[in-house]
Amino acid sequence: MPTGAENNGRGGTEESTGADPAEPMERGPATGEAVAARPGRAGRPPLTEQQKRILGVAIVVHALVVLVTLRDLRRRPAAAVRGPKWVWGMAATLNTSGSVAYWLVGRRRPGAEA
Repeated sequence: MPTGAENNGRGGTEESTGADPAEPMERGPATGEAVAARPGRAGRPPLTEQQKRILGVAIVVHALVVLVTLRDLRRRPAAAVRGPKWVWGMAATLNTSGSVAYWLVGRRRPGAEA
């Protein structure tokens, strides 16, 4: 006669959740009871199609900005750059604001005194 408790293989029992046995199970954070696995990472729902498109466009724009920034750094003499070129290259590859900072602050204007 089923009691609603199942042997967990560690000498104890767990209450049955009544969920589909093929569904992956996780342990709850506080109680340790079995809970159904949630979709997405860390309980977040998966991205919608619109969110995926926006993310894809943002990645392409970032890649293009980084490529243009690195190309300018490679062609520009060190005297025409404020600070070490490798620092600006690293900042540009880490995030888009690093590229923007290079274009606004890192480049010396032609004819400008240092």
